[in-house]
Amino acid sequence: MIDHTRAPERFKWRIVCKVAFKGWRKRIFKKNKQKETPEGPESAEEEKKPIKLTFKEVGRLKLPTTDAEEELELKRNEAYIEPPVQRLLRILLQKGRKNTMIPNFDPVLGFRYKIAESAFENDVKPEEIEIFLERLSHLQILKKDFFDTVSACPLCNSVLLTLHFECPKCSSRHIVKTGLTEHIPCGNIDEKGKFTQGNSQPTCPKCGALLVKNEYRDMGLWYVCRACKERFEHPNLDLVCRRCENHFTVRNATIRDIAKYALDWEKEEEIRQNVTSLGSISLILNELGFTVETPAMIIGEKSGIQHRFSLVAKKKIGGQEKLLVVDHAVGDNEIGAAPLIVFNYKISDVSVDLPIFIAFPKLNETAKKIAHGQRILVIEGLPEEKEQLTKISEDIQKRLKEKSVRDRIAMESAETQLVHQWIFRKGKKIDVWRNLEGKFVKYTYETQESSEHSK
Repeated sequence: MIDHTRAPERFKWRIVCKVAFKGWRKRIFKKNKQKETPEGPESAEEEKKPIKLTFKEVGRLKLPTTDAEEELELKRNEAYIEPPVQRLLRILLQKGRKNTMIPNFDPVLGFRYKIAESAFENDVKPEEIEIFLERLSHLQILKKDFFDTVSACPLCNSVLLTLHFECPKCSSRHIVKTGLTEHIPCGNIDEKGKFTQGNSQPTCPKCGALLVKNEYRDMGLWYVCRACKERFEHPNLDLVCRRCENHFTVRNATIRDIAKYALDWEKEEEIRQNVTSLGSISLILNELGFTVETPAMIIGEKSGIQHRFSLVAKKKIGGQEKLLVVDHAVGDNEIGAAPLIVFNYKISDVSVDLPIFIAFPKLNETAKKIAHGQRILVIEGLPEEKEQLTKISEDIQKRLKEKSVRDRIAMESAETQLVHQWIFRKGKKIDVWRNLEGKFVKYTYETQESSEHSK
C-alpha cells in the first residue's frame, strides 16, 4: 500500500498507466472462471454490471511509477486547468499561428511580455511572468526562441543599468568628449573649442596666430578629464545597476538571453481540447447559478489529504450548499479506467453531491462501468452545440434532484432507527424492518426503492 503522506503532492492521485492489481481484476471480471467455463448468459450479464469500488478498495490499489515522459504529461495536464494558462492559450489561439510574444522594454520594469500579463487578473512582476512562460516552455505548451542578448547585473540579474565613462588615471566621471586640433607651426594640441573661444576667427590659444588652411589638422575624438586634465582616447566603462545599486565593469557584467515565445502548434488539438472542455462546463454551471473555481483543492474527510479537482462548483439549494466536482482527461483514442479510479478515490473521500468527469474523446467500456457504478456523470467529447449544452444542463439538474431524494430517504431511515432483518414465515424467507422496540414497521426495501423512483 502506498504511503500517501510521503508521496509528492502532485503525483498522489494522478495516474497515466494501467492499473495492475490482479486480485481486483479477478474479483471484478472473474477471468479465471471465464477461461475454464464457456461464456453463457450469466457471464454476459456479469460483464454488463457496473463496477462499484469502496474507499478502502481504491486505497489498496498499487499505483505504478511514471517515467520522465509521463511525468511531463502529468504536469502539462495540471497546467491546463490553471486559469491564467487557459486565458493565455485562448488569446494565442485567437491570434493565430503568426503571432509571437515579443518582449517590450520598460525603462522602469525591464522587459515585459504584455500578452502574458493580460492573462492574470492581478498585477504580476515581470520576473514572475518570465518564470511562468519558462514553465510552459518546459511543459512543451509554448515554444521558446532567441530574441536578443543584453548586459545584466551579476548580483540581481537586472537589465536596468546605466553606463558611465571614467578617467583611466583618476577614475573621475567628470569627463567630456571632444575633438582635438593640432596647430602644426607651433605644435600646440588642444580642444577644438579653445581655438574659437573669444575670437571671431579660429586662433591658436598658445601662439595667437590665426589658423590658416594646411597649417592645422583635426586629431579625431578624444576624452578630457575635467578633474585631472588628462586626455585619453579610451575611457574606462563602469555600469551601475539601478535596482540593487551594484557597481561593476563591463567585463564583469553577465550576458542575459531574452527570449520570445509562441504556441507549440504541434499540440494545437490537445490545447484546444483542454481549454474548451472546462470552458463549456464552467459556462453551464454559471448559468445554473453556481460559483465556479478552477482548479480547486478540497481536504478529504477520511484521509485528511488535499485533493485537487479540475473544477469545483458550489450553490445553495433549499438552505443547503450543493457541491459539484469535475475532473477531466484527454487522450488519443479512449480514456482508460485509471483516471476514473483516481477520481473515484477523491470523491469517496469528500462529500460530493454530483461528481462529473469529462473525457475526450471518450471512455472505454471498463471506465464507463466504473462511472456508472459510482453515479458519476460522464461528458464525452467537446460539447459546443446548443442542444448538447442544454442536455448537459438538464442532466446536472436531474442528478441533483435524485441525490436530494436519496438523502431524504436516508434521513428518514435514520430518524426512525430501523433495523433490517430476515425472517421465515410459512417456510419463506421475508425481508422485514423493525424499530428499536422490536415492532414491525411498514417500511421495506421494496417500498424504499419504489418511493425513490416515484419521486
